[in-house]
Amino acid sequence: MTFHKVSGPRAFTPVTALARREAGGPYGWLTPYIGFIAGHNDDIAARVLHLRRTELHFIALCLSLMGVKRDDADHLAAFSCGLGRRTRKSLLSEFAPEAEPNLARLSGKLAGYVWRAASYQRLAALYAEPHARKTLCHLPHITRWHLIMMLRLPEPYRKLGILRKIKRRRDLSCVLFGLEIVRRVRTDLNDRQIIASLEKSDVGYVRDWVEAHYERLPFPQAPTGALTDGNGGVLRPVATGGELIRTAREYDNCIDTYIWEAASGASVFYRYDAEVQRIAVAELKRLPGVGWAVNDLLAPKNKPVNGVLRKHILMLFKNAGILAAPQVTGSFSRFNLDF
Repeated sequence: MTFHKVSGPRAFTPVTALARREAGGPYGWLTPYIGFIAGHNDDIAARVLHLRRTELHFIALCLSLMGVKRDDADHLAAFSCGLGRRTRKSLLSEFAPEAEPNLARLSGKLAGYVWRAASYQRLAALYAEPHARKTLCHLPHITRWHLIMMLRLPEPYRKLGILRKIKRRRDLSCVLFGLEIVRRVRTDLNDRQIIASLEKSDVGYVRDWVEAHYERLPFPQAPTGALTDGNGGVLRPVATGGELIRTAREYDNCIDTYIWEAASGASVFYRYDAEVQRIAVAELKRLPGVGWAVNDLLAPKNKPVNGVLRKHILMLFKNAGILAAPQVTGSFSRFNLDF
């Protein structure tokens, strides 16, 4: 391929017009600009179809940040002549003065084909923000997906450890939602502590990480305080997420998976102990406009509670004004309390 240098007013078809006609070509939207640059730079002309990825990204980055000046023939010609002869930092500083000059260093880490101009502009905006800049500098390579993730994350959360938790596109919304929940639940933690908590967590799902923070959350007030049976036994409400998890471990059951229901006030759990003996766990459900009813009653390892003991526990609840659903009274019927 031979390039002929010409001069005068017909030497250059306005790139804007050319770019509108030719969105394709070997370098996409950058193709007409590369053609012009090759006419002013012999090195680029000699390798015009074999330019390195880092060169293309740097050129596209500069052009994207030049604004309207990228379609000024003299401005673009001066830029073209500087390629390969001056440092990338100095070129970016002169021809896109509003950008941070050190942004040029990232051009070697940009992955994939030539990006759209808007993506380079987003990269420049992120680089101007301290949290994102630190993360961008530590990433081994930078993709457009990294930019999307960081733009959607709150500024303090644009951390490398947070990005590593987002393995799939659908994970991003879950991480954002989980972060917002924990920020509201754990008012005792600042952003740095919440970030460290997520970065250090080894859970496979963000929801599990969120649930772990509910351990510190006090549950809504139970309908009663502790209920004593006069014989050393105490029926007392489980008051926090940590207590619920501990009860699940001590009773060898799965009530810890109901932490969301307990935290929202939809369910209340009671444990019935006599000194060191663990006897039963009861779940109460809220009945709209009525109050509370015992929905489930189980001994350790989810075994049924024997008849005499069951009646004794239900009488304690009844004396406190709490109903009992048919399924806990020994009846073969079941009344669904999930309204």
